Amino acid sequence: MATLYYNGTIYTMAAPNDTVEAVLINDGLVTETGSYETLKAQADHFVDLQGQTMMPALTDVHQHLVMIGKKLDMLVLEDMTDIDEMKREVKAFNTNRQWNNIFGYDENNFENQYKINIKELDELTEKPTLITRICSHAGVVNSAAFEALNITKNVENPEGGYFERDEDGELTGWVYDKAFEEMRAATVEDTVESISEDITRAVKYLQSLGIANVHTEDLAYYGDFNVPLDAYLKTLGQDALKFRVNLLTHEQVYEDVVQADKKYKENFVERDAMKIFADGAFGAKTALVSEPYEGSNDEGLQIHSEEKLHEMVQTARSHGDAIAVHMIGDRAIEMVLDAIEKYPPKNNKHDRLIHISLLRPDLIDRIAKLPVVCDIQPTFLTSDMPWVEEYIGKARAQYLYPFKTLHDKGIIMGGSSDAPIEKVNPFLGIHALMTREDNGAVYYPEQIISRFDAFKMYTTEAAKIVYRENVQGQIAAGYFADFIVLDRDVMNVSPDELKETKVLKTVIDGEIVFEM
Repeated sequence: MATLYYNGTIYTMAAPNDTVEAVLINDGLVTETGSYETLKAQADHFVDLQGQTMMPALTDVHQHLVMIGKKLDMLVLEDMTDIDEMKREVKAFNTNRQWNNIFGYDENNFENQYKINIKELDELTEKPTLITRICSHAGVVNSAAFEALNITKNVENPEGGYFERDEDGELTGWVYDKAFEEMRAATVEDTVESISEDITRAVKYLQSLGIANVHTEDLAYYGDFNVPLDAYLKTLGQDALKFRVNLLTHEQVYEDVVQADKKYKENFVERDAMKIFADGAFGAKTALVSEPYEGSNDEGLQIHSEEKLHEMVQTARSHGDAIAVHMIGDRAIEMVLDAIEKYPPKNNKHDRLIHISLLRPDLIDRIAKLPVVCDIQPTFLTSDMPWVEEYIGKARAQYLYPFKTLHDKGIIMGGSSDAPIEKVNPFLGIHALMTREDNGAVYYPEQIISRFDAFKMYTTEAAKIVYRENVQGQIAAGYFADFIVLDRDVMNVSPDELKETKVLKTVIDGEIVFEM
């Protein structure tokens, strides 16, 4: 049945302010655009937009969808600023599972960057409890958690992570990167059915925000990789819940996933690049930097040796795959560029540079010459800038998130949130790109991106990252019938008003999947 959308401001994203009067869709695709009078004879069903704004549905090119679903059903601390309130919430929280998992601790929200320790946590709960820091690269646990996993103060640090100790050698409860990742994995109590519920919860929330496609990395955190993978294949698709996911595959399970040779669902559930971690994050001072953090000799955490990194890149190349690498600090970025230059991707593919937070002019020039794209998180800028300059100094801070410089070099950037690390609402990311403003402070305004280019990062540029630029990200004949209807003209309202945008309707594959 052919459906005609008309009587609104319909932005195609083909060019700035490019609009059409009406859009005809059929069988999940846009069949034609043009005037209402020309197209109405071909339609069986009509949708009157009543003057509202329509545009292509949005994509988030880097997030963790299953974790979003879990976060929507757990205690979250990220907006708490009162220490006593935080403690009360932790003490009161309890589940019917073996573990209490809590998310979003951020010491930067508390006076004097307060970090709760194991003794304080022991006083709040006797149940094994794991609190994930907002960056997901660290967390704090109580004694019951260590006991449940037979971890004592004599535990050895794994490569790429560590257990924090006090001056007496006792565990503080804080655990970082690889060590924390292993602890969190040990708390898993999931099944295909429970993960399917998490996916469904997250997808419905994302649809309400105008998101139709995400690139997500979930396969190494919920027990056997088959559990989340089978949950995705069961839950999403043309004849199931309409939503598009591209699955990055964590380095730890990559070869197992490749060898499993699952039957994926084209344009709905597709396997993507090998995901590699090169370093940590600024919040935990584990981002790998080329010069020490201010006032210390610490240069962060190198997750893999250069030899190991090169081995993983070669493994991906042997299967014809690209890599997607988490890199925050400039030294980590340098290491990854070295590897890509030595072992470039094959089959006209491009590698992904994820986060690329702290750059240098020489690194930007190298990136511009390579077959790479960038997964950027604009709200990292507003989250990090109030405090990160204290860590790296003013001189280096000017090379944090230089989006305009990267754009002017012709580097493809896709917009994302890294949710649930940051809020997933894409209009907050677009606002950050357009203003670089937070609470009245504007950070390096010369790096501001235009409104149209900001929206491109969530539409046309995002489509390029997964090689779908000819079918996704625009409203044009032959493209997916994926679009959103909004409560305001987002191309003309003020930047602050843009943050308040509400999605009235989300259409994926021609089907209305959300309506306010």
